[in-house]
Amino acid sequence: MPALIALLGPDAVANDADTLAFHSQDLMTEGAIPLAVARPGRTAQMAALVQFAKDRRLALYPRGGGMSYSRAFPPETRAAIVVDFSRLNAIRSVNRVDGHVTVEAGCTWAQLDTELARHGLRSRFWGPMSGGTATIGGSLSNGSVTFGSGDVGASANSVKSFEIVTGTGAVIHTGSDGAGCDHPFNRAFGPDLTGLFAHDCGALGIKTAVTLEVEPRPALVDGLSFASNDFGQMCALLRSVAEQRLASEIIAMDAEVARQNAGPPRLWADLKALAGIGLVSGNPLTAVRRMAHVALAGRGFLDKALYTLHFVVEARDADERRSRLRAIRRLAGDCAEIVNTVPLATRANPFPDLPVTHPDGRRMLPIHGLFAWSQVADFHLAYVQWKAARAQALAARGVTVAEFFAVVAGIGILYEPVFYWADSLRLFHERRTPGWLRASLPRHAENPEARALVQESVDQLVALMADHRASHFQIGRLYPYQQRHEEGRGELLRALKHQLDPDNICNPGALGL
Repeated sequence: MPALIALLGPDAVANDADTLAFHSQDLMTEGAIPLAVARPGRTAQMAALVQFAKDRRLALYPRGGGMSYSRAFPPETRAAIVVDFSRLNAIRSVNRVDGHVTVEAGCTWAQLDTELARHGLRSRFWGPMSGGTATIGGSLSNGSVTFGSGDVGASANSVKSFEIVTGTGAVIHTGSDGAGCDHPFNRAFGPDLTGLFAHDCGALGIKTAVTLEVEPRPALVDGLSFASNDFGQMCALLRSVAEQRLASEIIAMDAEVARQNAGPPRLWADLKALAGIGLVSGNPLTAVRRMAHVALAGRGFLDKALYTLHFVVEARDADERRSRLRAIRRLAGDCAEIVNTVPLATRANPFPDLPVTHPDGRRMLPIHGLFAWSQVADFHLAYVQWKAARAQALAARGVTVAEFFAVVAGIGILYEPVFYWADSLRLFHERRTPGWLRASLPRHAENPEARALVQESVDQLVALMADHRASHFQIGRLYPYQQRHEEGRGELLRALKHQLDPDNICNPGALGL
């Protein structure tokens, strides 16, 4: 597209077949092949790109790190441009005195954390485990959890201000940054417009920069792990630790998910992981003790029980660390304490090069629901019944389902079923498979029957979650949103969409808009 190249420059536009195909795929979906992939490098270029798309009636699909599984960005039409933010990734400013950092949307969480570490700081929510690839703009458009979620909650809770390019090409700033103060220190100067654009899937406007609240990095990090065979017991412990804000990250999983996250035993990588565990220990003696403990325990903890529970504990000093660990152990009651490999390894390498398949080459697809603590037991019972009723059909196609859980402070619990099945890999999987796994990754034949069964099962579970009043992050085009609104609220959202994006060029179809 010569006109687009003239607008953005030759290095900022791609339309070769592989690039177009890769940028139209996520973990499950192959979207329509767009006309081009555009990589604006400045906010002014993003505004010009919006005007370019308006003039030609083209849709813009903003793509962050590409790790979506909910059809958040794959194009639904060929008259489209996928926006790649990899050139819009600068850290604009770090303000230690006022406690915030302003960063462009294409910056990854790992990149930001490395820079903030030089200042002894970090963002209060500081990324998902996919933060080596996941961008800050993508995470805040779709919503994410992990690092800090046990205390701070979801990703949007750390945001002070957004810089947004609307579907009219206007550039707006939220919070005090856009209210005559010229400084993003106060998120809610009047109505909270910052919250309006959080988790909007880019449907209300395209994020080009974000200001995040920062805090000092913790002096000490530790962790505890437990095993339980009872879902109710597991939830009770997770909730008790969460309500007392005793841990920064609170997760649980079944053995299958734990094995998938651990990957195959690899001596060199395991040695590096042990070294990392030592580095977060606080002093040399503790480091040696922890490394020996983890090494002797090996990976046997993966099969100890139906569920394993993991808590990352941060502290300002040794007394606080001991107090927090003691409190969690007291709350754990009859849960069996196991080796704390998962929380220690998670912090030793918080942004690993994550596989996008099972280590045995099977494809994977997670979905999730967010539940209030008072509602999750009823959903779990219905889910177990669904799983039992579908067991024969799933087994016949070689489809397995495992479960992962994460606490989101101030909300409740994220319940994440994960599907695995043998199938051929797409370009997305080939490019996203880490180097350490690529050569040994088994390849499977095309399996449309299993894939169709997974999609059918996903649709059934999404409906089941809706029946049990779940909410969701990463709404995209998978989870029901508009159809669940009360009438006035739905009208308000449609009116906002029309005001901000009258030609419906900003990620059309996301949120059901």
